Amino acid sequence: MITHSLDTGLLVDYDMANDVYHTKKSHKSRSQVHRYRGVLGGRAQRYAEVEGKSLFSGNSATSFGSIVDAAFEAVVRGVDWRSRCVVPPPGVLAADGSRRGNAFKEWRASLPIGAVECSEGDFSKTADMIASLWEHKAAKALMDQVAHSQMSVFWTDSNGHKRKARADGVTRSGAWFDLKTTSSEWRDLKWSFRRYGYDWQAAWYSDAAAAAGADPFTFKFIVVQSFAPFDVKVVHLKPEAVERARIEIDETLFEMRRREQTGEYVAESYHEEEVLDLD
Repeated sequence: MITHSLDTGLLVDYDMANDVYHTKKSHKSRSQVHRYRGVLGGRAQRYAEVEGKSLFSGNSATSFGSIVDAAFEAVVRGVDWRSRCVVPPPGVLAADGSRRGNAFKEWRASLPIGAVECSEGDFSKTADMIASLWEHKAAKALMDQVAHSQMSVFWTDSNGHKRKARADGVTRSGAWFDLKTTSSEWRDLKWSFRRYGYDWQAAWYSDAAAAAGADPFTFKFIVVQSFAPFDVKVVHLKPEAVERARIEIDETLFEMRRREQTGEYVAESYHEEEVLDLD
């Protein structure tokens, strides 16, 4: 189902594939804008947008996160997640265990749309994490309320910036939430949130939901640790933290526009010598 408004530039798609969402380059994502913040963000923006080079190649953590995301999406849709996360059967891998050769390529090409390949170890760990999510009462309550998973919203904000967001879960009341995996101890969670811009996500996704017509709500995160015993928390941020992030987003979007219009991506302060404080 698709909702489209030419007057506001709003597009809401409830079934858009993940790879299609990421091809919509005319609209900026939260993670993209967060990479372009601050003085160094100008060089990052130039590297990606002007030079056309990738800033992010992924790693084992993001690959595993994609497996958990696929499993979670299946769970909240009422689908057996084991049909989405598939381990190569015996005889498919090469003799040395690597993922190459005709047998592997043919098997991979036969996977259904939306399925992701994973190792036996990642499959087992995902099973434990999904079980932990169902065991946590607040997480289960959110998962039970899901009306839409991976709903994509494209909109133009009041300042003329084209933006996009894709929700892990939208409840029947219209509230959005997101799933996060973490390899950190709980005491370090707040630093991870600031480092990866999850405070920005709370503000950005709340704006997306509002653009799509949702009533005001508190954006929540389901966080599951990626190590045994795979503990779970459901958290939200203080309103002042979300508002601070919203101000930082606006400042960065305007700075990105200025860089594009002037061609000046690198601030003079980038070239200044600094004193490195080791205390």
